[in-house]
Amino acid sequence: MAGRFASQLILYTAVSLSLAAPAFIGAQTADRPGAVHGVVFDSLITSRLLEGAEVWIESTNRMAKSDAAGNFVLSDVPPGRYLLTLYHPILDSAGLSLPPVMVDVISDNTTDVALATPSPAQAHHLLCPQDPLHRVGAILAVVRSASDGQALGSVMISAHWTTYDIAESSVRTTPRSMEARSDPSGHVLLCGLPTDVALVVRGRAEGGSVAMMVLDMAGRAFARADLHLGVSTATGMVRGIVRNRNGSLIPGASVLAVGTDATVIADAFGRFSLTGVTAGSGIVEARAVGYIPGHTQTLVRPDSVQEVDIILGDSVTMLDPVTVVGEYTPYLQQIGFTKRRETSQGHFLDTLDVQRSGAVRFEDIFRMVPGARIRPNGTGYLVELQRDPSNSNSCPPAYFVDGVYYPQPPLQTPSIPIVPTEILAVEVYSNLSSAPVQYQRREGVCGVILVWTKRGVPKHRASH
Repeated sequence: MAGRFASQLILYTAVSLSLAAPAFIGAQTADRPGAVHGVVFDSLITSRLLEGAEVWIESTNRMAKSDAAGNFVLSDVPPGRYLLTLYHPILDSAGLSLPPVMVDVISDNTTDVALATPSPAQAHHLLCPQDPLHRVGAILAVVRSASDGQALGSVMISAHWTTYDIAESSVRTTPRSMEARSDPSGHVLLCGLPTDVALVVRGRAEGGSVAMMVLDMAGRAFARADLHLGVSTATGMVRGIVRNRNGSLIPGASVLAVGTDATVIADAFGRFSLTGVTAGSGIVEARAVGYIPGHTQTLVRPDSVQEVDIILGDSVTMLDPVTVVGEYTPYLQQIGFTKRRETSQGHFLDTLDVQRSGAVRFEDIFRMVPGARIRPNGTGYLVELQRDPSNSNSCPPAYFVDGVYYPQPPLQTPSIPIVPTEILAVEVYSNLSSAPVQYQRREGVCGVILVWTKRGVPKHRASH
């Protein structure tokens, strides 16, 4: 693979220059020197002026470095024709290089030149010539050891995403992936990737440790990624705070390192400490009832602590409080559970049923529900419902917790963050049409599960 990169990763920069000197390379005799002034732009990664680029006059020791505005100046240059070469860590780490650029220096004059790294489309087209020119892109990743930063070769790297096929009466999800193995320099190229969805990039070392990161290409045809793997059993700690988008702290959120057994509950101030997290690149996710789950990227070093903030999005609009005066009605009757159990088509469980099930975790409750299937999902389990008794195919339902839609994100966590002792009642509808109208959403084509918890019970009875 290293040979293939050496032959393919040469990109050409279009620089418009007026060449008025004779067609040969070398300094000409002149009384007064000239200068070269230029600007360097990063088209590949940041789309900004590039600071810290080294511009060399080839075959000499003359070099100028670009400043924060991307400007560089090579002064006191004898008149003649020269080749300029460009170096920057962005190009080096991406495995890309630029050919020399020819410039003419005129006595007692300043020659202006504009240099730029390749655009994402140019990089993608050259690296992946078999790909179409639109709607797909490439990731060039460098795999390193989390302990010492050394490049790791022969590591299998994969990118994962989900496609949605929307039909008239159903939505079908299909998992997709692309994989390749890193070369001796730690570089790995993944082509043919979608640019309009978030990708989960994973790597697995020979010892079994796993690293992962979320990468959103945001419509760009090329992305660069650093993936750090723990090559031993070394661990570290992730410490942080769970907040909402307004900055308010969220107490009691469930926090876990995705793909591991490391999990913890945030305290009353939204603070958490995850210990024993495998060293390397990882994703930490947080969930709380009433909020859209959030996640953040982490890089855990051996025997070190990484500080992070996890931001959850509100899933409901908070309205001003309303005081209702009336006769007290039992909560399950208020929410319509009692009436639906008598008249609706579905399966209903109350508190006593949940207790009799002996369930330890949320998914265990559904082992007693006809047509429900409990499938292992990483370190946890996934509930699936059989929509048609004559068909053995099952798929995940849509969840509503205390009347609020609870979406399942692409990164599935081991369990819904509810314990059986918190549950008052459960309603299971195996198809969308049998569910109450107010809970019929497109996401519920595989069925609907309503969960009513003790948290949702009003704290005070209405007064007369």
